[in-house]
Amino acid sequence: MERRCMGCMELYEETLERCPHCGYVHGTPAKEAYHILPGSLLAGRYIVGQVLGFGGFGVTYIGYDQVLQQKVAIKEYLPSDFATRMPQQEDVTIYSGEKEEQFLAGREKFVEEARRLAKFQSQPGIVQIYDCFETNRTAYIIMEYLDGISLKEKLERDGAMTVEESMPVIMAVIGALKSVHAAGILHRDISPDNIYLLKNGRTKLLDFGAARFATTKHSRSLSVIIKPGFAPVEQYRSRGDQGPWTDVYALAATFYNMLTGQVPEDAMERAAQDTLKEPSKLGVKISPSLEAALMNALNVQIENRTKTINRFEQDLAASNVKRVAEKKRREDLGKWPVWVKVLIGVGIAAVTGLAVALVALPQRVLTPSAPTTEAGKSRVPNLVNLSFDDARKLAEEAGLAVLIGDKDYDDQVPENKVLRQEIKHGELAEAGTTVHLTISAGIRKTYVPNVIGMEAGAAKALLDEAGLIPVEEEQEYRAAPGTVAEQSMEPETECTTGTEIKILISKGIGGGDASKTLAMADLTGKDYEEAAQLLLQDYLYLVKGEARYDDSVPEGGIISQEIPAGTMVNQNSNIRVAVSLGKELIRVPDLQYKTEAEATELLSAAGLEASAVREASRDVAAGSVIRQEQEAGSQVEKGSAVTFVVSTGAPKETQRETTAARQTPARPPETAAQTPAAPVETTAAPTTAQTTTADNGNDDLLRLLEEHDQHNR
Repeated sequence: MERRCMGCMELYEETLERCPHCGYVHGTPAKEAYHILPGSLLAGRYIVGQVLGFGGFGVTYIGYDQVLQQKVAIKEYLPSDFATRMPQQEDVTIYSGEKEEQFLAGREKFVEEARRLAKFQSQPGIVQIYDCFETNRTAYIIMEYLDGISLKEKLERDGAMTVEESMPVIMAVIGALKSVHAAGILHRDISPDNIYLLKNGRTKLLDFGAARFATTKHSRSLSVIIKPGFAPVEQYRSRGDQGPWTDVYALAATFYNMLTGQVPEDAMERAAQDTLKEPSKLGVKISPSLEAALMNALNVQIENRTKTINRFEQDLAASNVKRVAEKKRREDLGKWPVWVKVLIGVGIAAVTGLAVALVALPQRVLTPSAPTTEAGKSRVPNLVNLSFDDARKLAEEAGLAVLIGDKDYDDQVPENKVLRQEIKHGELAEAGTTVHLTISAGIRKTYVPNVIGMEAGAAKALLDEAGLIPVEEEQEYRAAPGTVAEQSMEPETECTTGTEIKILISKGIGGGDASKTLAMADLTGKDYEEAAQLLLQDYLYLVKGEARYDDSVPEGGIISQEIPAGTMVNQNSNIRVAVSLGKELIRVPDLQYKTEAEATELLSAAGLEASAVREASRDVAAGSVIRQEQEAGSQVEKGSAVTFVVSTGAPKETQRETTAARQTPARPPETAAQTPAAPVETTAAPTTAQTTTADNGNDDLLRLLEEHDQHNR
């Protein structure tokens, strides 16, 4: 008689105690008490074997499908913060109260994600999903069993890879990401341990969305296992603007790791001081263009990073990619504390678990003693993320003044909030000192280009250049095949970078006789849309080959045509034309809070004239722009003068008030000796999952992380 091994699902003689294929000993208990017993049956067909892996979100077992007679992987939804399994039981035990609500919501996401990914069975780079069902009060996904090793294991075993060895792996992952990104799914956890190299030479990307299932109401920013070196900065923040660019960074970090054998520096450390070396400087043989493509995708700031996986693919294949330099921050953002990075790095995925771990930290971490200040000195408060009015009040309470000195785009700090402060939080300054602030302009804005009539490739390139994400759809339409017939947002609409723009690609209308010829009409001066409809009557398709400014031809009018009038053309031909954008108009740049010299330079670069007037201001630093007459983003004719108001500094009355403040030093804050800090309440660490309590742990953790983030801006 033969028995099936619960370690590898191969058959062997039952007289043998140990499987000859994998060494598994029959009767070996589950690794943990809450794991399903090996040999259990799910849904009447799936035999559960030993555990392949487990973490804060669930457990993965090797399995065997008795119907299809094949090995499978069985993923069980079992977030340890919200549920457990009692020994010898099949049903899971769900914790009561809010945790039950969170467990049920996560289970629904788990099943929903599986169903969405099941639609990508034709994509060879994505693990196939065979089944998804609920039983034992939880949910299961039956997936393709992979025979091979992870990329992480290969790198640990064999060391760094060459460009030629790495590219097939990276391109396979790109193929998988292109499919899921188009469907609105992000991975958010790409790293070498989630890329699997099969024995048959294929590459698979694992764990799509795995870390999103067990989110809590207070843990959105840490609902993914953050892997230092592979996670971009936006994944560390509760308001992180995540999108396709998040996966681009992680894949580029993985590529870098493959080529150099080194994990890139943590993104937060790079934001403070970027010392990441190009692969070529580490001895890697790589072309300048490919290296530029890789490093552009590894840029810390989203606005400087490669935005889409399609663009990353194009850049990797190109031969003339230029390096996009990062815009340097003016101050050191500071490093994250070691205790936070250690907790994140070891993959403690459940935020409640992190919060429980935090209460065991030394009390000084959570409740630092108030520092003593010297006479005549003030300790600078944390002003980041405050409105200017609130920042001024807080500064005045500390005996300090504030002035706005600059404005900058940022994808985390909301518009019109303090983005940076010249003197860091916690430093000592003379009473009455003025702290210069940089105000956030919010996420960088862009304007939707008009791509209707353009060929799909050119349209996507133009949208990509504008910082937008093109999403294609095809259908029959009265327009040239392969050209854009519709776009989801009107041309010139203002939106944030990273916005998705749906473009409808025409398949044409069919009909016509390619052997039939007719004389080409004269289209110059005609409106593009009207001419397109006129040509369609003769089964000719108009294509917008070029769009340029022209003072003599109204916007939308045809300037020239590729095929001269009178030339005989066949039906179903594409007729390329140049279309007028009308008289050239220039978008007025945002000058607010720039220095007069910077504002003048911005206007000159845009082909505009500068006209400055002056005015006193108690809010804006002398020499910086208070406001501008022509609104930023508005369009004016080339050569127009743009008027802006430059601050001459505070009015005389305000200057006298500031002098008085310097003469009256701020009262130093009370020290810890004067007012002892109240003891921190702590909860003993639970011995089992059932007794875990961390009612406000998630809030505490996010507060600590965000306070640290603010402090180091």
